[in-house]
Amino acid sequence: MHKSMRKLAFVTLAIMPSLAQAEVGSIQATIEIIPPLSISQTSSLDFGTIFSDRTTDVIVATTDGGAAAFTVSGHDGLTVDVSTEATTTLTHTTDGTKTIPVVGINLNNASVVLNGATEVKAGGTADIDNATGALTVGNYTGSFNVTVVYQ
Repeated sequence: MHKSMRKLAFVTLAIMPSLAQAEVGSIQATIEIIPPLSISQTSSLDFGTIFSDRTTDVIVATTDGGAAAFTVSGHDGLTVDVSTEATTTLTHTTDGTKTIPVVGINLNNASVVLNGATEVKAGGTADIDNATGALTVGNYTGSFNVTVVYQ
């Protein structure tokens, strides 16, 4: 009986490799290259001209003529998320100690489907009440960042 068990084990081991079967398949791999996003400013956020004794805020809506405008370009048909900083500071061009905060910066569209150079606008509020010191005659300038990301 011991011999027959060894024979059975030997026969089983001999036919096992024929029972194991490998299969090879081919899987495709692809990549699509799209252009990077770009932003191009077409107009600045312009709060206009005010008197130095003004004490109320200046609001520019995204639909106003003073709204900042920029175009976003990339791969047509894809959706892009657009975001911006909510605040910035305008600084007097000759007296850097004089500033006017800009608050509530907002966009007319936070998500756009690209179709050529797609326009987005930004508005905000010049917070005159929180300016540093009295308003000084002259120009105040500043900037804010806009970020665009493919969805």
